[in-house]
Amino acid sequence: MKQDPARNPSALRERVSAHRALALAALRSDSSLSVRLRRYNHHMSSARALEAIAERLEATTTRDPRTALSWLQSGQSVHIDAVNLADQLRHIRALATLEAVGGEA
Repeated sequence: MKQDPARNPSALRERVSAHRALALAALRSDSSLSVRLRRYNHHMSSARALEAIAERLEATTTRDPRTALSWLQSGQSVHIDAVNLADQLRHIRALATLEAVGGEA
């Protein structure tokens, strides 16, 4: 079974490199300045978007609620892998309880 490249950070990094190469090639092409700039900007914005996705996929995961709470308190976002809404709410309530007792539960 072939892995979906959208969920594979390595494949995304290859696509980022390809878009950067296309952006540089667009600058050297035999076209008008406005066309070259438009192509360059298109490929660079694609590269930046794919790079952001790859960085999110490579983010560190944790099963420790204290670590998740400290990330939240420092202003970072946290993704909760939940099976359904009830499971999501259970995790949220657990983090709220942990925060209420000062992270010592």
